[in-house]
Amino acid sequence: MKTANDLRQGKRIEVLDELRGFTLLGIFLINIPYLADVMSDSQPALKIFLTILVEDSARPLFAVMFGISMVLIYDRTLEKNQNPYPLLLRRLLILGFAGAVHGTMIWSGDILFKFAMAGFILLLFMRLPSLWLFISGLAFWLIYTVGMDIFNHYSPYVLDISVFLKDSLPAAANFPGYEYVLIEAEAMSLHLGFFLLGMYFYRVNILALTASHRNKLWVASAVLFTIGTAGKTALFYEINSPAVNGLETFYPFILTLSVLFGVLLWGTTQNSASSLLLPFKPIGRMTFTNYLIQSLVFVTLFTTGRSIFVEIGIWNEPSYFFALSIGMLLFALQMVFSWLWMKKFYFGPFEWLWRIGTHGKIVPIQRKPYE
Repeated sequence: MKTANDLRQGKRIEVLDELRGFTLLGIFLINIPYLADVMSDSQPALKIFLTILVEDSARPLFAVMFGISMVLIYDRTLEKNQNPYPLLLRRLLILGFAGAVHGTMIWSGDILFKFAMAGFILLLFMRLPSLWLFISGLAFWLIYTVGMDIFNHYSPYVLDISVFLKDSLPAAANFPGYEYVLIEAEAMSLHLGFFLLGMYFYRVNILALTASHRNKLWVASAVLFTIGTAGKTALFYEINSPAVNGLETFYPFILTLSVLFGVLLWGTTQNSASSLLLPFKPIGRMTFTNYLIQSLVFVTLFTTGRSIFVEIGIWNEPSYFFALSIGMLLFALQMVFSWLWMKKFYFGPFEWLWRIGTHGKIVPIQRKPYE
């Protein structure tokens, strides 16, 4: 029989699954114009609206979720009196391999490889107390990521980590695909603060805080949303102001924090409103599978793929509305598919393979009839 604590823990994990599914939608909304290679002059009002709301904010939210999941797996493994580091290393190696294949052979907009690279660095922070995770995350975000943008805006010089890394390597160290790795490493480094803050949020039990400080967090979410959207709107329209200049990575993450708090509060409300997020739970539990499916479907329909997918698509440079319609239809089908799949199985197809590689053994996937 499940205890009250087990039920509360289960509810908390469900909310994280819902948030992960919600985040996947945001990532997909960002990717659609690039996956479909929409017409460059296609800037309808809806595209502008979604760009301001989602661009540069969904990916940091995904990074926060990744940081949360890293610590969650670490703690759960420790609870079983096992060493979590070999397990996490295998998990990250598999993710990195999948990301490399996805990014080099399917579509260039991959995020899995850079997340895997980040994971190896996050292992160094696993034992830090919450305060130091907060300080580290804040420092990487404000001093490194935002600081670099401010420096590049006001200075005649340009800081580019990938160029620095490339120049620091001897010519003999150049290997096939090394430039791809360096570019991904730079993108990963700019997100390190978000990963670390995700770890911090888990360590301070952010879900418990949503129960004990609901009113304050609702107010904080609203204030952050206002500041974030105002700043991103000014950035989009290239308004020249000291309050905006060089803050391309500041305002987007402010909006990210607003969405993080808002969705967690929404998902933990004690009324029927929280049920509106339930459709995101199955797709959130199959994020890996659905993320790859989105790429495979779009590079098959549109001429944006790599390797064997080059030029096999049906459409080239569609309108934004057409690509968005295809994308929303696909996402709706994925929600239905994920719901049906999770009724029969414990894991998504790729999640299952990932789990087998992580644990080094076959794990059951099919649910028992009475579950």
